[in-house]
Amino acid sequence: MAGNRRVSVADGCGRSLAEVSRQRELLRIFGQTGARAGRKLFARGGAAEPARQLEAERTGHADEATLSVLEAERVDRQYLPAWTAANVFFRQSNDVQFWRAAARAAAMSYDDPAPLIDLADHREARALNALDQLGDTPRLERGYLHFLIRAGRWEEAQEIAARLTRRREAQDTELLMSFTDRLIAAGKTEAALAVWNDLERSRRVMGLTNGDFASQPSGHGFDWRVTAPPSGSARWEPARLRFWLTGSTPDACVLLGQWVPLAGGQYRLQFGYRTEGLAQETGLRWTLARETREEAASPVLARSPEPLSHGHKTEWNFKVVKAGLFRLQLVYVRVPGTTHTEGRAEFGSVGLERL
Repeated sequence: MAGNRRVSVADGCGRSLAEVSRQRELLRIFGQTGARAGRKLFARGGAAEPARQLEAERTGHADEATLSVLEAERVDRQYLPAWTAANVFFRQSNDVQFWRAAARAAAMSYDDPAPLIDLADHREARALNALDQLGDTPRLERGYLHFLIRAGRWEEAQEIAARLTRRREAQDTELLMSFTDRLIAAGKTEAALAVWNDLERSRRVMGLTNGDFASQPSGHGFDWRVTAPPSGSARWEPARLRFWLTGSTPDACVLLGQWVPLAGGQYRLQFGYRTEGLAQETGLRWTLARETREEAASPVLARSPEPLSHGHKTEWNFKVVKAGLFRLQLVYVRVPGTTHTEGRAEFGSVGLERL
């Protein structure tokens, strides 16, 4: 009868309640990484259960805990015993055994290395030194770069980024380009330039990165950022960038931008463009901004039906009073007294020179 139903010693999957309790304890202490490894261990019926070492530690039997984790590593040469040993030796401040166990765990883990990196960082605050101890691998370098970015430790992050860059692995390009974005946002212009230049993405044409639009703008670092106008579109093809504007285009929007480090002095921006269907006063113009302040703005571009192949260039001269990092932008701002007109603007190259 339901009222007299007895609770079985094992759950529906055949695991004892004690085993379920131990797995919950692992999850609480070691997180998801340890729990996943623990489930595999218990499924094999392994004897190297981390709960035993934890119990020895709780009851003040440090020597027993040490012997237990060492035996567990010997018997079961998987991730969880090594990870458990690293935690035990960390709490015992046993550096020699900690780094041995941590390096072994790092070599066997295919999950997120963040928990191990966080533990290592508490034992060795210098990221490069910790990497050398753990066994420097691309996976750990990527993990450390993410860790250091989150912590805002920019100088160390740059050192790790340099190691990744030297490896020349394609899968790291996006991470390193995103890192330059974070450095720029943090005001670390020189560091961002160093990482960007190491990536060999600093191909400057006429004073700007990718000034001839020969490669598709990446939207990262010091390359162009292309923004399609609302209700319109933007399209890149080699050596050409097109924007389509419609009757419902907002009164003001940014279409194109690039971070540009400039010294004080006079500059000239040269560009080739063509318009089709836009008003005589197109509403297009170039601006130069520093942080949130606009430092200079070009005259509004006039309608220009002449094909780009004719090679005609338009110039805009401006002055930079104080050196710094600037945002060069192509914007659309509706000219008062005009209405939005559907049409397109096409740019073939943009060059910047200091006079």
